[in-house]
Amino acid sequence: MKIKLLLFTLASFLMAACGVEKQILEDILIAEVVGYDDAEDKKIKGTVVVSVPQPGEEADLGKEVYEANSHDIKAARQQENAKTPYPIAGGRLTVILYGEGLASKGLNDYVDTYRRDPMVGRDLYLAVVHGKAEDVVKMEPKLIKTPGVQAKELIEQNIRTNLPDVDLHRYLYACHGKGIDPVLPLLETAGDQIRVKGIALFKKDRYIGKYIPYEDGFLYKVLSENFKLGSYEIKWKQNDFTDINNVESRVHYHISNANQDPKVRIDVKMKASLLEVQGYDLGKAVDLNKIEVRAEQVIGKKLNEMVTMFQENHIDPIALGDHAKSKTRNFDQKHWEEAYPDIPIEVDLDIEMIQTGIAE
Repeated sequence: MKIKLLLFTLASFLMAACGVEKQILEDILIAEVVGYDDAEDKKIKGTVVVSVPQPGEEADLGKEVYEANSHDIKAARQQENAKTPYPIAGGRLTVILYGEGLASKGLNDYVDTYRRDPMVGRDLYLAVVHGKAEDVVKMEPKLIKTPGVQAKELIEQNIRTNLPDVDLHRYLYACHGKGIDPVLPLLETAGDQIRVKGIALFKKDRYIGKYIPYEDGFLYKVLSENFKLGSYEIKWKQNDFTDINNVESRVHYHISNANQDPKVRIDVKMKASLLEVQGYDLGKAVDLNKIEVRAEQVIGKKLNEMVTMFQENHIDPIALGDHAKSKTRNFDQKHWEEAYPDIPIEVDLDIEMIQTGIAE
């Protein structure tokens, strides 16, 4: 009898809870994506897409766009709420977009407010838009999905191959940490689609106006993390190209004499497969050693050029300073930062071909 009573009480509680949740959802507008751009008179422009409840039990949620100009995000959100019949809630917010003009001035003031918001989930992606963020927020995608869902899925899909895994908390760690600078996905519009243009490079919270092109995002991941998947195309012979598929790559940082005369060697070991080789007679065996050497030359050169570019721009998106600090007793941060642009850094790449697939 007690068990039946307990089950009845629990069922009643769940029904009541469902009723409360339904009432709450009917009384709010759910923000899915928000964009911020630089505006006149030292203001910012906020643009948000919200889900709007429609009449009828089985009706789909409608979509509406609200805009506001203000000097800070909090005031912009208040202005947006002043135009809506219900308050805007950010519990389902998955992506925040920043126009490149605003990002170049620094994002600290426009990111910190979300760090403090308990209604915002942990899996919140940040991205820079080539041009204006509102162009992405307002667009009508070719697919049924909203711009927020499309941008989120686009970022998540490319994290596997060409983008670093950067959410709100990883960005904040890199932005406020020493010996490391953040990066963010760089998006752009192409007709009625959103696509990844590359990886936006930052000096602390400021976008420096330079980026790693999408196809070279694979190289950045090779330098900065252990991962699988992804591929890179190299020129094998005149007018012939080869796709190198990453089965698994691992990176190790060797930093010596960090407090006096620092030197860095980055060892990258990659197990790869050959997806396609053009210009070959299928009746002949492919000389894997030659392809390994050629791949190491081409990709290794690109990796070293990328590291040099980081040094020339006084940025450290692969966190060499952070690694040096963790491995050096009484680490001299000031000396490292002064020496960083001229530190000898060598990338040593070792590729082992473990599978082949050949096509003309």
